[in-house]
Amino acid sequence: MRIPYSIVGVICAAIYLPFGIWVVQDELRHSGGGWINLRGMGTTLATAPSQLTLGNLLRMLGVPKVNYNAPGVAGYLELVLHLALTALVVYCLGAGLEWIARRVTG
Repeated sequence: MRIPYSIVGVICAAIYLPFGIWVVQDELRHSGGGWINLRGMGTTLATAPSQLTLGNLLRMLGVPKVNYNAPGVAGYLELVLHLALTALVVYCLGAGLEWIARRVTG
């Protein structure tokens, strides 16, 4: 299957990527939270499509979840993969919206 070039998809992915990177690095940088710690929740929400697909596949293969206190090389690599896969999903959604708009407008 060939992924078509889409300017709307590129724009959507270009808007998502800095946001996703900021969320991930913010959660890795801040370790506070007091008695309740929701560290990792923002990353899970920002990379939800990837967490539901690649994340579940990795868990079935026995790869442990990312430790946000000390991610290590494997943790950083997993976070980069989640960001890249989610950016691809956002691109495809933008391409789909562009395709629909082109079909509707003629």
